Amino acid sequence: MQRTAEPPLILRVRLIVLRDKQPNTSRRSTATPLASNALSIPSDFMRFLLSVAVGFCVLVSLLSFGFQRVRADESPEDTNEIESLTPQQARKLAKEFAGVAFFEIEIKGVLKWQTHRCLPLNRLRSLDPGTAEALAGYSKGPLVLSGLTALDAGTAKALAGYRGDVLLLNGLTKIDSDTAKALAKCQCRILVLDGLTILDVDTAKAIAAFQGDDLLLRGLTSIDVETATALADSKAYHPHLDRLATLDADTAKALAVGVRAGRSLSLNGPTTLDTATARALAEYKGHVLSLDGLSAIDADTAKALVECKCRMLSLDGLTTLDTTTAKARAEFKGSSLSLKGKDSPVNGTSSTVFRPMSDS
Repeated sequence: MQRTAEPPLILRVRLIVLRDKQPNTSRRSTATPLASNALSIPSDFMRFLLSVAVGFCVLVSLLSFGFQRVRADESPEDTNEIESLTPQQARKLAKEFAGVAFFEIEIKGVLKWQTHRCLPLNRLRSLDPGTAEALAGYSKGPLVLSGLTALDAGTAKALAGYRGDVLLLNGLTKIDSDTAKALAKCQCRILVLDGLTILDVDTAKAIAAFQGDDLLLRGLTSIDVETATALADSKAYHPHLDRLATLDADTAKALAVGVRAGRSLSLNGPTTLDTATARALAEYKGHVLSLDGLSAIDADTAKALVECKCRMLSLDGLTTLDTTTAKARAEFKGSSLSLKGKDSPVNGTSSTVFRPMSDS
């Protein structure tokens, strides 16, 4: 015998109440075996109260199963609207989400860049190890978790299983050495921690062990000699330190001699540079030394800088040079010296001087 489909629970509650309102001509006057006279419903008002109570219970039960303001299992177009995830939801998202075609990432005061096919979850403010492990399964593009402002070692260890292109954690302004040690084991190609403003020596040593292609810490506002030495020794670290306001000679030397071959050294934050620090930087033998924050330098500083062993020296922020300083630039032995300030020493126009590298 074919059974008819049962109506939904809320609909069934309403049907029961409506049936009770119909004339009861066919019913016997005696109570049913399941209910005594003391439990019978005496009036329409009581029936109404019963239906309200049952409906409320249904609503509470539905909410208890995880109905949230924004549910991950609905696969919203803007994943940045997701405020919380269970491990099950994260696993489904990592498997089924196709990725955002174009997504712009901005590090305030540092840079702005675009990526594609990423999974941005910037409204997640917290993450547990189980959910982190599930999200680490996303493999279509960058995983953007810049809403996190704190990360413990256990969750970092779970995230380290991410084998995708880029892991961005730019909401972190500080991490401890245990968390850094766990993150350093991440299987991604690029690890971005541009929100960090300061690192102690132990944390610097731990994160410097990252074995991917690029480790980016472009938000640092201060750095000491020991930290600079630890970071410069990293296989993956790119020394882009454009938020440093000042730089002393010892730290400059640690960066200049420690940076790996082929890495550029970007120090566009300082607006002044003394001769001792310039001499220390002159030991840099990498690709590009960029000091675009300087608007003016004296002759002694210029003479020290042009001794730099780098391929390219960028001083694009310089707006004026006195005659002696202008002459000093001719001593630079690298392949190019960039001076694109509005009042360069060559006939008052911008200039970039290129020289062929020696074969020796």
